[in-house]
Amino acid sequence: MVQKPPVKTDRNVNAAANDTSIPYEAGTAGLVERGAALADGALNVSREYVGPLRKAGQDHAKRLYKAGGQRAQEAAFYAELGYEETRDLVRGYPVQALGIAAGVGVLLGLLVARR
Repeated sequence: MVQKPPVKTDRNVNAAANDTSIPYEAGTAGLVERGAALADGALNVSREYVGPLRKAGQDHAKRLYKAGGQRAQEAAFYAELGYEETRDLVRGYPVQALGIAAGVGVLLGLLVARR
């Protein structure tokens, strides 16, 4: 946020900056006004550049959010499909499923016990 200069003068900013016969205080006030004007100009120019960039960033974020939602739906679909297939296999071959579960449990137990 740009603050107003503490000293106000009615002189032309460019003339005050170039005139060497002006007392030091008046020259300083002119420089303060000129600096404030330059800062305001820079702020306005930066807003002109930042506005379109902000809009483009928001549009890109919306597209990424939408794509992420679609990927999450696909992952949920395939996870449910895998669950249903596994459930059907376990129901079809219960003894083999218990043997595999026991083997995985022993293997994990050995790995955890090694720590």
